[in-house]
Amino acid sequence: MKFKVKTIWRVKRFDKLDQEANKRRCDVAILIMFLFVVTFCARLWHLQIIQGKHFREQSERNRIRSVRLQPPRGKILDRTGRLLAGIKPCFNVCLVREDVGDMEALLAKLSPLLGETEAEIRPRLGSEQKGPQYVPIVIKRGADWETLSRIESRLFSLPGVFIEVTPARKYPYGSIAPHLLGYLGEISREDIEKERYKGARSGDMVGKCGVEERFENDLAGIKGQRRLEVDAGGRLVRVIDEKPPVPGKDLYLSIDLDLQQASEEAMKGYVGALVALDPQTGRILALVSSPAFDPDAFATGINNEEWKALNDPVSRPLQNKALQGRYAPASTFKIVMAAAALQEGIVTKNTSFKCTSQFRLGRSVFRCWNWRGHGQTNLYKALVESCDIYFYQVGLKLGIDKIAKYADAFGLGSKTGIDLPNESKGFIATPDWKLERYQEPWQEGETLITAIGQGFTLVTPLQMACLTAAVANGGTLYSPIYLEKITGPDGHIVKSFESIPKDKLPVSESNLRIIRKALVGAVNDKKATGKQCKMPDVLVAGKTGTAQVVGQAKRRQDDKLDWKYRDHAWFVAYAPAEKPELAVAVLCEHAGHGGSVAAPVARKVFETWFQIQSPLPVLGHGKTAFNRNNIDDHV
Repeated sequence: MKFKVKTIWRVKRFDKLDQEANKRRCDVAILIMFLFVVTFCARLWHLQIIQGKHFREQSERNRIRSVRLQPPRGKILDRTGRLLAGIKPCFNVCLVREDVGDMEALLAKLSPLLGETEAEIRPRLGSEQKGPQYVPIVIKRGADWETLSRIESRLFSLPGVFIEVTPARKYPYGSIAPHLLGYLGEISREDIEKERYKGARSGDMVGKCGVEERFENDLAGIKGQRRLEVDAGGRLVRVIDEKPPVPGKDLYLSIDLDLQQASEEAMKGYVGALVALDPQTGRILALVSSPAFDPDAFATGINNEEWKALNDPVSRPLQNKALQGRYAPASTFKIVMAAAALQEGIVTKNTSFKCTSQFRLGRSVFRCWNWRGHGQTNLYKALVESCDIYFYQVGLKLGIDKIAKYADAFGLGSKTGIDLPNESKGFIATPDWKLERYQEPWQEGETLITAIGQGFTLVTPLQMACLTAAVANGGTLYSPIYLEKITGPDGHIVKSFESIPKDKLPVSESNLRIIRKALVGAVNDKKATGKQCKMPDVLVAGKTGTAQVVGQAKRRQDDKLDWKYRDHAWFVAYAPAEKPELAVAVLCEHAGHGGSVAAPVARKVFETWFQIQSPLPVLGHGKTAFNRNNIDDHV
């Protein structure tokens, strides 16, 4: 009995312990479930309330895809409305990484279809890795029909890939004035931050230089948007809605297409520049930098060999030599010297010096280009035959300070004001500059070589064209302009551009007439250095220049020198002399003498211009002999 009672007590005790243990387990289980429910609800609350907007947008993007619509870029036309740069359809192979899945598998499929290796394709993806996955990236720009057909027929097996049609640049006349027009290239990360490219994103084509860059905001237009519904593979289901893009504005340049083509043809084979402008307004009618480049090459991408050729350190195809090239002006600078000497009363038109082909200053001997000498020489003869000895002596009498003063007044050593980036100022040296730069005083011998346009003096072809135009029109120095007007998509004029007088030459009209008379003689006289620009029915006025690249001692062996050591050929001119319509500056690098090389180039430009204007003779003197006594009737 005692054993039975004890057993019952032990059973009850174990039951009580089991109940307590079970209760604890239930409490823990309930607590765990409660914490799970709370955590689950908190997570739901976080996902639906805190991150609800984000996931709704992401979910919407899985179904709705927004595609930007590129507007047609504005056209660039010449002064008569002929198309210089238009638009054409461009087919791009694009990719949305969010829809791809297995990128390596996709690249393996795309590589043979695009005709490129995976290594060539991969960098285009790498540049976008930090961007949103849903933003389309271009992996092949300007695909040809064969490539398009291969891609289109296999789109079902290429998740995330689609064909995009965008407007691209079209150059109907090829590489016409590429340095002025500029070109389009894919925007860089640095450019995206610039105000000029506001609204652009990676992959967009934007203006990179010239007119295309300067007027990017006008030409680019306003982008549109199309909303598409897509399936899980990113394939189009339907178009939901569309906001059309606004086309860019059209630009009418002052360039004349016929004259530009003739100028480029005349400069073919030379490294250098040519500028032709209207001396009465400063409007640029032709601008050439040779050699040129093909702006179309930048639209589809260029390979290493092409890029190396474009950066050739000798010919420098990408440099706009018309406003960035800096050259010694040589004897064309004698126009400035003559004006300064007359205005300062240093000489009159009758003042003469004897040229024996040598001029001695101290222990140094300075030579004239004509080793026979010019004999007794006045200002007219000095400009016509380009006598160095005459201007050596004029330079000494003027002094370097007055030379620099008049050079500055003629627009040298400062920018012309043309509305294009990266214009060079050229350079006019002064004693103060030399002392600061070299810690050496100015020497009289340096004044002599400055007087004939050598030494430290550097100018651009555009500056010399503006200088020539100012002499031709009576003394008004214009800031050159190349844009006539901007029109909207409907053809209405948004903005017109007028001539901008920059300054007035500090030279009297009577002194300018003396110089103009000599410039007519420099082309038409019997001993003229620029006679190869003489025309039978149009009176041309001009001045040659031959800029030394090496010292005088080596010039006599010019034909035996390497190309890079040969002289630069200059010629500046305007016509008709009695009522100037066209001013031209020609610079041919390392080509030889201005009279034999640059003057014939200018003549071709004048011939084209007067054929455009009128086939009738302007002067009416035909092929009769030139008479210097009658020049005053025409200048």
